[in-house]
Formats: sequence, C-alpha cells, structure tokens
Amino acid sequence: MKPLKCGIFWGALFAVSAVLSAEGLVDAIEFGDAASEQAHRIQPVLSEVFDGALNLNARRLLPEKEANWRGGKLTFNMKVDPAKPNYFTVKFWGNDTCGEQQHEARLCLYIEGKQLGTRHLGMIDMLDIMQAGKVRYPGRFLYTTRPLPIHMTQGKSEVEITIEGQGGINGYASKIEDYQKSMTEPSRGIYRAYVHTNPCFEPPETEVQGAPPAHLPLRPASGSELIDRLKTELNELSEREMARSGKKHELNIQYLARAYTTPWNAAYKNPKALERIVDAIDIHGLDYQKTGKVTGKRWFFLGPIGDAIRLTADDLTPWLNEKVPETQTVRRTLWADLMVASRNHNSSVAGEARRSLSNQCMIKDLNTYYCNLALRRIEPSKAWPEENARRMLYEAVGLEPFSGSWDENGHPDWSKGKNHMLLTEQGLTREFGYVGGYGEIISESGLGIYEATKPAPDQEGDPRIKAQLIKMIRARAPFRYPLVDKEGYRSMNLETLIGWRDWKYPGDVIYDQYNGRDSGPFDVAVATGDPVLLGYGQQMLEDRQYFAALKERMEDSRINYKTYLLSVPETYEKNTKLPQLPHRLPMSEGQPDFVFSDPGDGVLAFKDGGNIFYASLYWRSRRCINNLARVHYMTPQLERDSIVNIKTRFKDSGNVFTYPERTNLLFSRGRAEKWYTNQGIYQAMTGVEFPIAEVTGVDSYEIGDEHLQAGKGQLYQMEYGPYFIAMNCDETETFRVELPAAFVGAKELVSGQWAASSLANLKPGRTIVLRRDLKREP
Repeated sequence: MKPLKCGIFWGALFAVSAVLSAEGLVDAIEFGDAASEQAHRIQPVLSEVFDGALNLNARRLLPEKEANWRGGKLTFNMKVDPAKPNYFTVKFWGNDTCGEQQHEARLCLYIEGKQLGTRHLGMIDMLDIMQAGKVRYPGRFLYTTRPLPIHMTQGKSEVEITIEGQGGINGYASKIEDYQKSMTEPSRGIYRAYVHTNPCFEPPETEVQGAPPAHLPLRPASGSELIDRLKTELNELSEREMARSGKKHELNIQYLARAYTTPWNAAYKNPKALERIVDAIDIHGLDYQKTGKVTGKRWFFLGPIGDAIRLTADDLTPWLNEKVPETQTVRRTLWADLMVASRNHNSSVAGEARRSLSNQCMIKDLNTYYCNLALRRIEPSKAWPEENARRMLYEAVGLEPFSGSWDENGHPDWSKGKNHMLLTEQGLTREFGYVGGYGEIISESGLGIYEATKPAPDQEGDPRIKAQLIKMIRARAPFRYPLVDKEGYRSMNLETLIGWRDWKYPGDVIYDQYNGRDSGPFDVAVATGDPVLLGYGQQMLEDRQYFAALKERMEDSRINYKTYLLSVPETYEKNTKLPQLPHRLPMSEGQPDFVFSDPGDGVLAFKDGGNIFYASLYWRSRRCINNLARVHYMTPQLERDSIVNIKTRFKDSGNVFTYPERTNLLFSRGRAEKWYTNQGIYQAMTGVEFPIAEVTGVDSYEIGDEHLQAGKGQLYQMEYGPYFIAMNCDETETFRVELPAAFVGAKELVSGQWAASSLANLKPGRTIVLRRDLKREP
C-alpha cells in the first residue's frame, strides 16, 4: 500500500488556506424522518425512532439481548465534497445521560467500514462518550464534529458512514475483558448528521434550538452537622485502628500518625496510637530485613511510613534506642535502613525511576522526601542534605529543571536533558499538553509538598513552593465553567473535553481545587491564605456545593481518603470565619471577559460575552505533527465539540510517523489489538504518514517514540467561527502572521486593540485572538 501523506490526509498541512475559507453544508440527514432516511439509504440495526427533545424525531441504538460490547448501528450514505476536506457533525441533546448501571456509553464512527480514530485518548476521539448522570449542556443541543480523512473522500461524491453504539471502557484495565464493557442501555438520542467543509459547523437558521435554563436551582441548604458526623466516624476509625494490633498497611500507619497529631481526634497524643504505630513499623522493617524487598503502593512505597515517623518523631525518642522484641536489632537502625531503601528505590533507575509526568513526579518525590525527612529525625547521617532533597521538590513543582532519576547518593542522570520543566511558565502541568483531571492532582500533591517543608505545623513552609502552589491553582481557575451537577443543581465544572488524558465528559464539580484523595476544597486556600483561592472557596459555599463534595469524600472507604479528612473541621471553620472576598472563578456568570493562553501547553481559554471557548491547539500529537486542534465552544444557544484541521509551523526533522493498524491507543498495554481486528474492525488512518518535528538534546529518542518535541509546533493558526487565533509556542523566534482578509480591522481580544493591517508580528510566547464581527467604526 502506498503511504498516505498527512498533508493530503487531513488537507491541513498544505491546504489550510482552503480549509479556513471553505464554507457550506454539503449534506444532511434527519433521523426519524422517513423521507430523509430513505434518501440516504439508511440501514438501521437494533435501532428505534422515538420522540426526542423539543418535539423532534430522533433515533437511538439498542443493546443486544445477550451481553455484548457492540450494540445497534446506523449505516447510511452521505454526499461529500470531492476536493475539499470534509467534516462530519452529529446533533445530540445536551440533557441526555446514561444510567448508573451502564456508567459510560459510546458512539463509534466508521467511514467506508473502517473505524475513524482510536478508542481511547487518540488524536481523533470517539464520536460521543456519555457518562452516567452527567449532563453536557442543559436545555440545548450539542454538535459534535470530526474530520473525515481526505484520502477517503477525495475524488468521491458520496461515502458510507456508520454510527455504532458501544459499551464504555475501563481506561486503566490491563486485560481486554476488564477494559471493554458491555453495552446494556440505549444510546444517546441521535437527531441529525451533516457533512460540511467549514470547521465550525453553523446549523441552518430553520433548525429548532433549545435555550439556557431561566434559573439553575441551588442545592438544598446544608448545615455543619456533616462535620459532626465526620468527627464521629473518624473517632470510631481511630478507636478501631488503636485496638487492632499486628501488621498495618503503610497508609493505615500514616492515618494513625495524622490522627495522633489532630487535637479533636480520639487518637490525639494517645499512647495506644503510638504503640500501634511503633509495632506496625517494626513489622515492615523486619520484613525488609528478611527479604531485601521494598514493598508498598507504586509511587508511594514506604513514604507514608516516613510521613508517620516525621510527624511523631518527638514522642518516639524513648523507643528508638530499644531493641525490637525478639531480635537483636536496634529499632533506630532497623527503621533507618527501611527508609533508606524506600527513598532510593523510589527515585533511582535501579529501583522505580522518577517519573517525568507532573502528577506522577509530585507523588513520587513527596514520598521520597517523606523518607528523607524521617531519616533526618532518626538517623541524620543517612539522610541526603536538605538542599539536595529540597531541590527534588523544586523540580517536581516546576521551579527548576527536571534532573531525572538519582543514584543512592542523590546524583541525577538528567535523562530528559538539562532544560526539561515539569510545569509551564503559566503554572500548568506539562503532560505533553493540557490535562484536566490529572492536572488537578497538583492541588493534592502540591499541598503535601508545601506542608512537608514546614518546620512545624503552625509555621510557614518553603516560600518558593508556597508561591508556586498558589500560581498553579490560579492557573487552573479558567478551566472551570458553569454547568449543573448530577442532580441538576448549579455548579462549576472542570473542562476535560480538550484534555490529553481525559475521557470523562463533562468534568467533575470543582471550584478552588480538586475534591480528591489527598486534599479537598479549601485546603490549599487555607494553607496559603491566598485571598483569590479563598474567594473561590466562598463561591463554592454560595453554590451550596461544599457539603456535597465533602459527603462524596466521606463515602469513600479507602483509608487514605480518611487520612486527609482529618483536617476538614479546621479548614472549614477558618473559611467560614473569613470576611466576604470579591474573587470568583473567571468563567462565572457576571465576571469580565478575559483570555488565558499558555503556549507551553498550546492551550487557550477565553470568555467573550456569553461565549465560553476552550481549545487545545497542541492536541494529542505524541509522536508527530497532526495539524489538529480540539475545540470546546459554548454559546448561550448551543455547545460545539470539534476536532478540526489547523495550520502548524514546525521544524521538520524530515522523518515521518506511519500510522499503524490499530484501533486502540498505542500505549494500551495488555489490551490486545487482535481482539478488535478479529472482529473485523480496522483503522481508517492506517498507512497515513505524519511529519515529525525535530527532537534535540535527548540521546535516547528513536523515530516513532512519544516525545514532547516530536509533535509540538512552533506556531499554530486556526479560524473557527467568528474567531481567528494564532499562538506562538516558540521560546525565541518571532513569526509574521498573515491575517485572513475578514479579520483586518477586527478587535484583538487579548490586547483590546484593533488589527490595523493584514500582518501581525507575533513575539515568542504570545497569542492573538481576533473576532471577525467586532470592528472599529470608520
């Protein structure tokens, strides 16, 4: 088979000007309308017509009677433009969700019988992923757009399209039987489908549209009785932990140590708690002495024990010089050997190497640091110098370049080169591009890192880390937008649609920070005293979402969730005693228009009147330049989810990445590809060649490897709807950008100035956003 060049495949690399100026609807089908369906030669399988939203007809796909991950499907023919790049858009109702039993439901798109895109985190996403209870856009329609491969439309006037209902996935499963779930419920309603050549689909004016809800209700008022219940539950948990002797999981040890230092808890300064902690650590130490193996949860290992030691060290002094019962081993020596082993294992190539993804690095380095802190308290001669250990934390939070894995003496290998930063200058994580859920873990691990540097609980921690922690949380504030929670109440939700590592749309309810495992709302705000973050916390209280979040954390039975609930009574009390602060999340209704741009991640967020716009211009291009962007564009009337062609300028290495025969993501581990091909599912992109950008400063890189430089452009340009966007991601070079004629004289939203000419000099790290219909009066 002759290789297909990506410039021809997407029509983006060599024909962008044609894409940007293209207009027009090529074809449309109205599902449930007999005449329209007949004209498109529809072949429905396990499908039914039903009365949909706003008195419109629609179809939905049904599950098989016997358990099967594949359900019903619709196959039909659509006209295409034989020369221009084509897009396929489907109209869905924004209120649709699947039930808790299904948990997740998917719609997969096929062209000429071949699957378009990959099933998990690919550059072309599934046509639709619907989550249990999660409304996409209440009262309005959602339009989802995917690019059709030009090598499959060029020279043709018509193509065959199939939409198939499928079950959800477990993105972390290593076996296919755990990864792929059955389809058990009907799909989302499918109203219309369109083929068009304009990247931003504009529905015909005659189409029926919804409207935003006149009023989004607040949750019923909740009181602080949940705080009282939390205290009761955690006191009971502490009593059980103190009563239970013998071996404990390292996370149970950490819980008991934190309860031992929490004044309101039953374990506070309780000798029985300290005795249980000592006995449990002894068992871990003897296990290591016997086997020589470091145990514990991946990335954590025995860091939680290190945390327990450093928190209780002052009261442990009488125990440390004793011999462990029934042995000749001095406890101080046994524990020190355990901490050295875990510290070195969690940070070295010989053990479990440091990770270069931001969230993973923070988790690992914090637990490595806990072990070193324990050594400083019980056996200082075996601890790394604090300057070295603190440098590891600086790297994890993006203050200094990531130095790679360390040897047992704390010497780094610089495996990513000497200039690799784990955060962007704006404060977002660098996990290739923007990430939603994983990016929020910085509030958990970042807070742990800051608090670990405090000389005492009531003292300030490292000032550089504190400032960086505030910067990180503030940088994520534009990525919360108004929506509703699972019960239909007013909320702010996380932007995940444009996330590289996200597949749950929409994201969870979130205000100041993630409601997670190691921390929750108010924690960073109270720890740092930052008035902006504290204001975001007050907004959560105003929306009555705080206690819903707390209840969700309390329902998780895992011990590490319980550990970080111990601080809730104090942080809640401090937040409620604050005076009213003016700061609210930027995308909130009534807040001023703004533009947030981060060229480090190639991501953009802006608020323009009633419009909310998110885009990853650097989009899931792990191995190559793909000339694609993911756009999430919400207006008062409708929501758009689009993957579109854009123009990318980059330093061409001359090498190419040839897309393999895979319908699942390339890093899918044990999810056997043959399982899909054996069922007759093949990839529409197989054989397409994508250019690879220059990769420099890294000795270990091979063509086709995942690498940030391989798929990152210097300059991105996109016209979408009324907007023209150009982003310079280069650190040194200024680019001359030619504006489309329609945007000359238009308002530039970043600076507020007017585009006086057709050329713009875009300096390093700068972004421009022009709005076509806003022009200065002559």
